[in-house]
Amino acid sequence: MSRIWLVAGVIFAVAAAEARADENEGLYLGAGLGDFSTEIDSVEDVDIDFDEDSDATRFFAGWRFNPFLALQLDYLDFGDSRANFAGLEVRADSTGIAPSIVGTLPLGPVELFARGGMLFYDVEIDADGASFIDESGEDLVYSAGVGLTVLERLALRAEYEIIEIDEFDDAEAVWLTAAWRF
Repeated sequence: MSRIWLVAGVIFAVAAAEARADENEGLYLGAGLGDFSTEIDSVEDVDIDFDEDSDATRFFAGWRFNPFLALQLDYLDFGDSRANFAGLEVRADSTGIAPSIVGTLPLGPVELFARGGMLFYDVEIDADGASFIDESGEDLVYSAGVGLTVLERLALRAEYEIIEIDEFDDAEAVWLTAAWRF
């Protein structure tokens, strides 16, 4: 029964969004590819020099209240970073969900934007299959970027994001995303 309500809600949202004449308001859905950079200096008092990049993916949905303000929910898969250190293969894998507020400054078809929110994440760090860290937590995430609207409803964006995951000494991502405004 709950699936029927979920499907009905999605259909209603899409139909209501389609009825809107202004592409600057309403529902948008998108996806992106990125480069996630992870730096770890030590794990459980063991000094390591882990500084690796991995391919990342992102799926998101949002609601624009007007051309300047939106709420967005992201699912982030930061990929699987690997490096060899002193004969051990060290691996870091992290995923998360991030609700956030997006502020936009429209300049014609070009937009400048900033986003801030919370990242609820799972992170695993292991060496040669032995788990050192398997944690969940929540930390800040914020980003800024530039976007371009084409075909009146397709928003293409480049974004630089800083992720505050406690288990990493430094974590950041660069994203290229596309979103369709309904």
